[in-house]
Amino acid sequence: MKGISSNFIVLDIGSSKISAMAAYIGKQGETRVNAQVLQHSEGFKSGTITNMGMAESSLIAAIYSLEKDCDKSIKEIAVSLSGAGVKSYYVSHSIKLGNQPIAQSDVKKLTNKALLDFKVRGMEIIHYFPIEFMVDGNQAVESPIGLYAKELSCQLHIIAADSTMIMNLTKCLAKCHIEVSDIIVSIYAAGLAVLTEDEKALGSIIIDFGANTTSYGIFLDNKIVYVNYVPIGGMDITVDIAKTFSTSLKEAEKLKILYGVADQALLLKDSVIKLDNSENTITASQLAKVIHPKIKEIVETIKKQCDSMSMDHLLARQVVITGGGAALASVRTFVA
Repeated sequence: MKGISSNFIVLDIGSSKISAMAAYIGKQGETRVNAQVLQHSEGFKSGTITNMGMAESSLIAAIYSLEKDCDKSIKEIAVSLSGAGVKSYYVSHSIKLGNQPIAQSDVKKLTNKALLDFKVRGMEIIHYFPIEFMVDGNQAVESPIGLYAKELSCQLHIIAADSTMIMNLTKCLAKCHIEVSDIIVSIYAAGLAVLTEDEKALGSIIIDFGANTTSYGIFLDNKIVYVNYVPIGGMDITVDIAKTFSTSLKEAEKLKILYGVADQALLLKDSVIKLDNSENTITASQLAKVIHPKIKEIVETIKKQCDSMSMDHLLARQVVITGGGAALASVRTFVA
């Protein structure tokens, strides 16, 4: 591709597809997408490699297609991690101060000490965000820079991922002669991409319906304060449809996309659907009865997880859904 070259390459690796993008990002933040491709994904489930050979073939196909489209040899990429194996943790730390105003170096020192307190075996830190700063033990401040205090405290939100998952993914990409320059948690990237400034500031939950995993993140005060996932996705619904109506997975996926709704009560018309290569028929309400339990389970699990973190109040605010499952008719109404 002629014109501006690409200086940022990213792969988003999911259970059903690999999304790859080449872009140019300027010094002033200007962005131009030069190429983007979708590749069927094999050898992955919820971001975890289940078959090294198949995963390698999928990655090579995606990278080759992107190289062809953007006319660039790719040697280094950023990787977007899905929700499985990714968790939120919180650590707090304090430091004593002298008689000088708080400087950026003090905040950096405090943050580094807090990070050293994170000692969860088998987990690797991907992102960290200061949730709150406090001076002298009880006064919360937005930014402590320039203030006088005897003690400075902070609470960090740490997003960490399974280190074995990362090691296997890095090794697989190395076999494709690709180096990993950065790792981003996909639900965090999704929130930055689709949430408005008000949604990030006032409190929102973003839900990403994937093939095998539903990831979600909670934003408040322009920070991501919690991430988690439910090990259920759109493919689980497809499998239930195939089993219930004795169809192929391909036809079950078609039924879900063309006729599926998240809740039978939201059906406008109970139409009759003829199955492919068969004289059998089903109704839209019968299909909805198969789909509804999985959607309900996902939503109730998210609610239960947020309850355990005392974040259930945020679910009454904005709910934004994305991912392939977001295309399911009436899912927006049901989730909201």
